[in-house]
Amino acid sequence: MKKVLCTLLLGFLVLPVGAQEEVKNAKEPKEVQLNEVTVEAARVVTKVDGLLIIPSDTQRKVSTNGYSLLSKLSLPHVRVDPVSHVVTALMNNGAVQLRLNGVVIDKEEMLSLDPKLVKNIDFIDNPGVRYGENIAYVIDIKTKRNTGGYVVGVDLTHTLTAWNTDNTIYTKLNHKNSELSFSYNFSYRDFRKGRTSETADYLLNNGSHYLVTRKQTAGRDRALGNRLQMKYSLADSASYVFQATLSTFGMNTPSCFSDYQLMDGTLTQAYQDVNRSSSFTPVIDLYFFHKLGDLQNVTANVIGTAIYTDKYVRQGEGTPYTYNVDGGTWSVQSEAIYENKLKPFTLSAGLQHMQKYTRNHYTGDVDALNKMHLGELYLFSELKGKWQKLSYSLGVGVANKTYSQASYDYNYWTFRPKVTLKYMLLKGLNVGYAFQTYRRVSPYAMVSDMRIRNNSREWTVGNPTLKPSRVIQHTMSLDYYGDRVSNNMYMEYRRNLHCNMARYERTPADEFLYSQQNMGSISLFHVQDNLRYELIPEHLSVTLTGGINRYFNVCSLYRHYLTSYTYGGSVQAYLGKWTLQGYADNGWRFLEGERLGHNGAFSYLAISYSWGNCSLSLDVQHVFQQHPRMYKSQLLNAYLHKSEIERNRDLGNMIGLNFTWRLSKGTAYKQIEKRIERQEDKQTGIM
Repeated sequence: MKKVLCTLLLGFLVLPVGAQEEVKNAKEPKEVQLNEVTVEAARVVTKVDGLLIIPSDTQRKVSTNGYSLLSKLSLPHVRVDPVSHVVTALMNNGAVQLRLNGVVIDKEEMLSLDPKLVKNIDFIDNPGVRYGENIAYVIDIKTKRNTGGYVVGVDLTHTLTAWNTDNTIYTKLNHKNSELSFSYNFSYRDFRKGRTSETADYLLNNGSHYLVTRKQTAGRDRALGNRLQMKYSLADSASYVFQATLSTFGMNTPSCFSDYQLMDGTLTQAYQDVNRSSSFTPVIDLYFFHKLGDLQNVTANVIGTAIYTDKYVRQGEGTPYTYNVDGGTWSVQSEAIYENKLKPFTLSAGLQHMQKYTRNHYTGDVDALNKMHLGELYLFSELKGKWQKLSYSLGVGVANKTYSQASYDYNYWTFRPKVTLKYMLLKGLNVGYAFQTYRRVSPYAMVSDMRIRNNSREWTVGNPTLKPSRVIQHTMSLDYYGDRVSNNMYMEYRRNLHCNMARYERTPADEFLYSQQNMGSISLFHVQDNLRYELIPEHLSVTLTGGINRYFNVCSLYRHYLTSYTYGGSVQAYLGKWTLQGYADNGWRFLEGERLGHNGAFSYLAISYSWGNCSLSLDVQHVFQQHPRMYKSQLLNAYLHKSEIERNRDLGNMIGLNFTWRLSKGTAYKQIEKRIERQEDKQTGIM
């Protein structure tokens, strides 16, 4: 007993993390062993921080890669695009992290994933304190792996109605405890039918209004991407895992331009904007996991990232405005976690550390050298367990964040407690509540001391004095999961205090400057319901989603409010070797600061056929939409009111073809779980 109390005390002194309880039940031989409960023949298991989903044999069999499998699960709160290989949070409330056996993965690993090896999927809709900032949902796919043999395959996606392709080849070689894998991805996009139109009303110093319309008449959005990844792992599932990953990513956007026509009632001007860039990003990732007996383990991870960027921008409106950016970013991220599976809970404690240096040299009409040093030390801890019908998670995190740029610097501490509770009312019916408060940091580009022109009247100005804002969040959920019917109701209230809100200033020269300042608050109230019904089990299912959102943006300069609605649905039919899918939603409207935005509606139909080691699918995106509206926004400022609409003919009724081929040979499988959540750095700090 003293040993248990001492371990508990030590864990909280170093600011603990993740706990889970194992419940063993040997009544039936055909059971799935989970961290919190034992499930017999159940496909969805409610957990304190989300859901554990066991795909059906049919879903595994007809899926071609990781995105294809996720699209068939009808996950609440997210949109899965199996064609463009994107997973998005429907409420725009943060990023969706994809993981394979606990480690953050990229698109190439999702495309090379064999759905037949998937054991279960951990959908975390309430991420704990050990996860990074601005993470809305975590999808962790748990798989088995070969201990002998090989895997080789291709995933080829081509658009038949536009220049758009995304191709991946991969191979894995397994021998006893070792695995060597290789993947290469090439993507190409050349869209020429995207069009934006903008109407702006500028209130000038003399009290008059300057009305202007900017209409795009031509353009080209071209991008080439190459990613190469090599990985070696040495694993003994009973003792240790070592993994080394080396990857390089290159992106080039040549020949990107937009031709506009400007009309202000007295003057008509034709001009061109050009935006070209290239980047190269090498990444090295070293991971180590070691068991200390049956109940304890330690994990360590180190990631080094470099980003080299060249950027050229030319704006032709009014007086031409041109600049170049020679950018470089270097960062090292590390994490260490200790875990002890005590009874009746699991105690975890760890630390994360990050050092980052950014050097962006602007030349031309912008002449500046922007250097930033950033650092962070984060200590966290969590208890996770179960007592009778109550599942709980208690966590706390403390971070020290440092920043310096020229004469500006700060050094501050943040505190992040989080409590998550889930209670089983009846079999299959659960009610949950979670509370947390944390600090939110602005993107690095907005804390730079740069000033960049957007057009002849508007500028974006960085603010190095920005400080993190405090977020208070309450969530409630009511879930029911039965044999054929499941329903998930979710409510959230979020309040962002002293946050970084938009500020527009008008200069004596009638220039309009956009910046961010700490002032006021942004609040959100959100209710959503997801209903899924298996019309014919294993063959036909339907999902319906609906929600209402209320936004409050209040500060000393303005007050803006918005009520918006979201709705959508999907249908899936499994007919032997044939699979039919349909999905549609109305996008989402949001209000942040003084910008009212609407991300466009989305829909697709897909039909696929599988035979042997191959699969072929045909899909249509933005069905029955010739010129789909991708985005619409309104600026509600007293000095500057404008509306902007972006449409893309290339994406309207876009027909795509996907072909997959996978050949494998293996004799046995074992599961290796990587428990670290660090991911490579992608912020360049370029405005």
